[in-house]
Amino acid sequence: MYMREIINYLKEIRSSHLSFLFPLFSFLFPLSSFLFPLSSFLFFSCGGGDDDGRRLGELIVGTWQRGWGEEDVIIEGDTDIEPENFAYDTFVFMSDGKYNGMVRDGSFLVYDDAGDVLYEGQYRCDNSNLRLEFVDGTGKKQKILAQVLSFTDDMMTLRYENEDYNVTVTLILRKSTP
Repeated sequence: MYMREIINYLKEIRSSHLSFLFPLFSFLFPLSSFLFPLSSFLFFSCGGGDDDGRRLGELIVGTWQRGWGEEDVIIEGDTDIEPENFAYDTFVFMSDGKYNGMVRDGSFLVYDDAGDVLYEGQYRCDNSNLRLEFVDGTGKKQKILAQVLSFTDDMMTLRYENEDYNVTVTLILRKSTP
């Protein structure tokens, strides 16, 4: 049905005052019907982290240490917080939730560098995103959605943007225990 509508539209163009465009349409239409499926294949076959078959949902369970190198935490935007004052130190992701081969749900803990628990809550991850839900110190429910920029068996790079405060944080976490 869709193809018939396009052909009728092209016939209308040919008979209208826009007939000078018909040669262009008659060239682009067959070309687009070839390129669109090709571009869809390329788009869906090149997902973030999927290229080698690994799944963050399989790798995330365990303890992850925040990197302390010069480029391991980058804070950009309207803030006075420096990377060395960034409170998060250790993330523990547990396997107590569901995993369907793509998406993992579970609970997590975040510790500061003194070993005190900063936050505990629920997480959900796939190869592209890590969502954390927790209650902050004031009793307010928080949701953080971080983009997974890259990951390996023992390292992941995350980026979180807080539009309310105009701050972007990019951090590297290294796995310290399975």
